[in-house]
This record gives sequence, C-alpha cells and structure tokens, in this order.
Amino acid sequence: MRNADTLSPLRKALLTAHVASAVSVLGTDLVLVVLGISSVGGADPRTIYPAADLIATWLLAPLAILALGTGVLLGLITHWGLFRYWWVTIKLTLTTILTGVVLFVLVPRLSAAAAMATGPSAQTFAIADRLPLAVAPAGGVTLLLIAVILAVYKPPWRLRVRPAQGKNSS
Repeated sequence: MRNADTLSPLRKALLTAHVASAVSVLGTDLVLVVLGISSVGGADPRTIYPAADLIATWLLAPLAILALGTGVLLGLITHWGLFRYWWVTIKLTLTTILTGVVLFVLVPRLSAAAAMATGPSAQTFAIADRLPLAVAPAGGVTLLLIAVILAVYKPPWRLRVRPAQGKNSS
C-alpha cells in the first residue's frame, strides 16, 4: 500500500493543475458565449469567428485535454477512484464528452467558419448560422457548472460497495 505522505506533493500538484485547467476551461467557454452572443447581436463575422477559432484552438482544446488528463490521474491515485463514486464517474463522463466535442466538433467548425468569414469570397452569416456559437458554449458552461457542483458537494453515493476484507460472504 502506498504511503499517503509520499503521494501528497504529487496529489497537490495534480489537484492544482486540475482545478486551474478546469476553471480556465469554464472561463474560456464563457468567452465563447460572449462572442456567440455578440455574433447573434450582429457583430462582424470577420472579427468574431477568427477570434473564436483562436480561443478554441489555442486555449480551450489544450485546457480541456489537461483537465481530463489530470482528472483521470487524480482518480487513479486517490481514494475517490474513477468508478467508485457516482460524482467522480459523472464528472469523468462529462469531461470526456466535452473534450471530445471541443476537439472533434467545435474546433473544426470554428476553423471552417473563420475561413468562410475571412476568405476571398467571405460569406455573410444568417442568425441561424450564428446561433450555434452562442448555444453550444452555453451548454458547455452548464455542464461544467454541474461538474463544479459535484466536485464541491461530493455526494456519497457509491457505484459499487467493496466487500469487507477478511469476512466470509456466506
């Protein structure tokens, strides 16, 4: 069994990186919400979409990967585990899904929108085309707030209860 004192500095470093990256993901997502609302309000797509693309590509994506990676490592080295408590498993699921959406949906779509807005035959965007930039990050913020609530309150519901060691199961 590992000594808790030897894990303490590593756990603290991972926890610091996890909290910092998760808070940064939330803040970055809020910036995308503001850009989306500005876009729906009529802001110039030549400004909004390249800015949103840069933020998603250079900030949100790496921060989401860091939050997911540090969260998994924390689950592996602490008593919380990855699949012992509902709140940890829900946070892991939310973070994995959100990271996948950022990497495989949001970043490519924002890159394409930025190219369409700034290319030689720049397009104008209808409100229906602009709305996803406001709605998608707002949904992400909502899910991230759920993860924050779970992390703060840590509901004690367990996914599985370990049998007591040394006792017969009969």
